[in-house]
Amino acid sequence: MDTPSLLALTGDHPYPLIRGGGLFLIFVGLGFTLGWLFPRRWVPLAIGGGIAGITASGLSALLPSLGSPSLVHIGALAAAIVAEMGLIALVVNRFRESGERTLIGWILLVVGAHFVLMGLAHGPLIALLGVLATLNALAALTVTRVPLRAFGLVDGLLKLGFGLWMLLEYPAFTYGF
Repeated sequence: MDTPSLLALTGDHPYPLIRGGGLFLIFVGLGFTLGWLFPRRWVPLAIGGGIAGITASGLSALLPSLGSPSLVHIGALAAAIVAEMGLIALVVNRFRESGERTLIGWILLVVGAHFVLMGLAHGPLIALLGVLATLNALAALTVTRVPLRAFGLVDGLLKLGFGLWMLLEYPAFTYGF
């Protein structure tokens, strides 16, 4: 006789999009980390990581279901993405002439803040990532004696680590599969 999974006993996972978000973060984090390690290849590595992340996130629908996302999950995801795009456009317009450190620091700050909003869609881990990424961005903007590359590497590794945690550990830890 099959033992029912905890998910079958308790209902849907509270954040059924968590694994897709984790997959996205893994590839984006990997692309950005490699980009900071190999700065002459930053653009193709970042773009490749983004494309792979979006593709992998979409393919996460092929994984066993954690349940159906609610309108709140979908709305929070959409709102966070729209807010990020709008704020990055504002940041680029405002800081394009301010130097690389200022521009990149502000972009990292916007991306970190949008992860906090994504907590409603993907759960508390991505919100925690958002807080840590935002703090890292603030440090990049204020601790100018440390090279920007160090903060970029921290940002990429945070995304990669939290993505792995969201994909592999958290759903399994919470729901036993």
